[in-house]
Amino acid sequence: MKNIFLLFLFTSIALAGGSQLEMLLEGQDATMVIYDENEQNYLILNEGRATERFSPFSTHKVPHSLIALETGLVPNIDSLLSWDQDRYPKQDWWPKSWEGSHNLRSAIKVSLVPAYREMARQAGEETMRTYLKKFQFGNSDVSSGLDSYWLNGSLKISAMEQVKFMERFFNHQFRLKLSTTLAVREIMVREETDVYTFSHKTGTGTIDQETEKAIAWLVGYIERDKNVYFFAFNMDAENFNEAVEKRMELATEILAKAGLIDKKSP
Repeated sequence: MKNIFLLFLFTSIALAGGSQLEMLLEGQDATMVIYDENEQNYLILNEGRATERFSPFSTHKVPHSLIALETGLVPNIDSLLSWDQDRYPKQDWWPKSWEGSHNLRSAIKVSLVPAYREMARQAGEETMRTYLKKFQFGNSDVSSGLDSYWLNGSLKISAMEQVKFMERFFNHQFRLKLSTTLAVREIMVREETDVYTFSHKTGTGTIDQETEKAIAWLVGYIERDKNVYFFAFNMDAENFNEAVEKRMELATEILAKAGLIDKKSP
């Protein structure tokens, strides 16, 4: 297992001792990067892995949603979504949450893969590549397949790059329509309290079909105390189910120990 350590400590909040945070990743091949915008400081667990690129899986739905709205492919976050049923027929493994009608607001929450695959196909390779390069989203490589490059395909991104993308997106630095940025910020919100707002996107998928090895992501930001904390977490898992089971538990425990969210946050 790679060494786990803290590169920087925040000065604006009282963090738990470094050893306590390190212990949370004991036995896990994982990383967490948190950026304190006001103090311009990073907290990094497992620096080596923090700069290693992996498939983004459904965390790609954040830039994907920006592209869909900015290009007018999807008029607004409440517009009904559809896809080619012959090209993307219902599969036995599809979750029940994908059933029924969906808009961008619900599709990003349940990670509605067929709708996003359709959006990419309709947008076209040049559009998707151009925007990903504009966003500096990892290697911006869409060559492995227009409707699947983010699903263990050619597109790769590191936790550090995810954090930098989130900061630029949140602060409206991509020169998109303001309505586009605000709409995607709106649909990323998962928890609001009197103290903080917690916005995030998960991403999980199998990276080796033979061994069933999987990777899990949680990326986003926390608004509190007139500050924003951007974060990206990823971890290896023995299989898809383990990745889904552990990603939120471990990532939110770290964020809670860092004093950024309540322990029972979703």
